[in-house]
Amino acid sequence: LVPVTIDTEGNVKKADVTTEWYNYEQKEWANAVILVDNEKAKTLKAGDKIEENEIESYFVWIPKYRYKLFDEQLGKYDSVQEEGTEYKEKSQLIEIEFGLENTTNDEISNPNYKQCATPNESGVDGACHEGDWMTHPAFTAFENSKGFWVGKFETGYNQSTEENPKTITVDNSWTKVGAEKDENKSAKVIIKPNVYSWRSIKVGNAFNTSYNYERDLDSHMMKNTEWGAVAYLSHSKYGTCENDKCTEVRINNNTNYVTGYAAKQEPSIGFTNTLENGNIYEIPSGGLGTDGANTINYKNKVSNVASTTGNYSGIYDMSGGSWEYVMGLVKGSNNNGYTFGFSGFTTSVMPFNNEMNFSKYYDIYDYNESSVTYNRRILGDATGEMGPFIQEKYITQMQKISSWYSDEAFFSNSNSTWFVRSGHITHGIGSGVFAFACNSGGETHVFNGFRIVLTPTNEAM
Repeated sequence: LVPVTIDTEGNVKKADVTTEWYNYEQKEWANAVILVDNEKAKTLKAGDKIEENEIESYFVWIPKYRYKLFDEQLGKYDSVQEEGTEYKEKSQLIEIEFGLENTTNDEISNPNYKQCATPNESGVDGACHEGDWMTHPAFTAFENSKGFWVGKFETGYNQSTEENPKTITVDNSWTKVGAEKDENKSAKVIIKPNVYSWRSIKVGNAFNTSYNYERDLDSHMMKNTEWGAVAYLSHSKYGTCENDKCTEVRINNNTNYVTGYAAKQEPSIGFTNTLENGNIYEIPSGGLGTDGANTINYKNKVSNVASTTGNYSGIYDMSGGSWEYVMGLVKGSNNNGYTFGFSGFTTSVMPFNNEMNFSKYYDIYDYNESSVTYNRRILGDATGEMGPFIQEKYITQMQKISSWYSDEAFFSNSNSTWFVRSGHITHGIGSGVFAFACNSGGETHVFNGFRIVLTPTNEAM
């Protein structure tokens, strides 16, 4: 990993780590890149410009933190209200404090500062109460972790630009694109702006590709709780909030599934299955890296509305683009099995068992046949805490949505066991950093991609 700074024009330079090269108080998150040529990384000097064609992948640092619980009551939002029920927007600033010490159960009542030990289990509150400070669960599974690096963009498929791009017509007919590959091939990973997102991949191949990507940096497919950690940080004073007023990051509405894009206008309606004025999506006629009438590419600084910080230091594609599989699933119907097999996992490739200590790479949720029992959430995963939930008709079909920006909210269940996050290009206000839905994990669906995380326990740079 090469530490870098990104200026207001999107130019990348090697950072001088002897000076201040990031500042979360100023919404400037730490960035790093992996180069195509590792030898070049050894010769770079502080201040040297790094050209886009020299970069293989971008990553952004999420420091370990605790957050102030704002809605922990177990079972409070375990169902969906019917359409027509009084519904109010409920999003708020999330209070965050950085720190490496894990919070513990504070037995002595302290009205000024109360904390609790992180439950880390589905549906469990432990000793936690609203107003307590709790270490986010994304930082407790990996021993001695100081935080994690997350892919700045959805994972792309290298060299897919040489093949025919995907196109969509108004009647929703599609053509194939080279980035749709159901395979385990870490050498094809590319995490950059203006590339095709890697989709049509089963969870098993997405996990194995991520796991084998950078073993020295403990690479793995993003967990549901890790997604929650990024979502919460984005909705704090370190992200999109200013003077207690917050906004959600803008949707990527590029119908070619090109990374780093932003809609020119904020969607005003949800899923429609047709092109509507309040939910516009398009393919720029100029191809990769060009602006359209309604969608803007990463290199145009106006696209920063799609960043978790509102500037180039943040993370992109957290709203829209493709749905992103995360490593979070419900137990099987026998309340024991984890239904890995159907999703493309094999014991010969990835033996999920305690002896191999793979449990740190996924979040397990209590079994239930229903997709509306939100009390099965894990505190911090940005699902059950986003209630209350309501069922509302989006033009042509009923959708379950949360009170945080009306993002879609379908909890995983016995039939669709895996979580997907972010929403889709065409889902308008239903897409977002707090959106979640479910999928079988065994489907090679054009809508589903994934993201990579690095959790080194030693100095990575």
